[in-house]
Parts: sequence; C-alpha cells; structure tokens
Amino acid sequence: MGLFGPDHSSEIAGLRMQVSQLEQRVEQLAQLIGAPPVPRDAQLDEVFNLKQSGQQIAAIKRLRELRPGLGLAEAKAIVDRM
Repeated sequence: MGLFGPDHSSEIAGLRMQVSQLEQRVEQLAQLIGAPPVPRDAQLDEVFNLKQSGQQIAAIKRLRELRPGLGLAEAKAIVDRM
C-alpha cells in the first residue's frame, strides 16, 4: 500500500503497454491507407498549449508544420476541437 492508498503502479504499467500497442496498430493502419503520420504527444501538447494561451493561429501553423500535407481547414478543425 502506498502513502495515499493502494499502489497501482503495476496496473498503470500494464495500461501504458496496452496504449503503446494500440498506438503501434494505429500507426500501421495509417500507413496502409496512406494517412500522414500522427505527431507525438509532446508535439501535440505544444499545439494544445498554444491554443489554450489564446494563440490559435500559431497552434494551427504549428500543427501544419508537424503534419505536412494537412490543409488549413483541417488543421483549424482539429485545433478547434482541442
């Protein structure tokens, strides 16, 4: 038992492994259909932080830098949903 309750570290490690496997499958499927690669979490966090700080245009520009071939309207729609 941890300081603030039960220790869930092994459960969290298992969930992280499952997420990693799912991410790999999604990446494989994206390659099969020719979709552009998905930016890594840290990069999406950067886009999210830009939007949250009121810099929506900068967030859209950054997202388009991370995902070459992404149209302006598509990038705006993604940022709007963040």
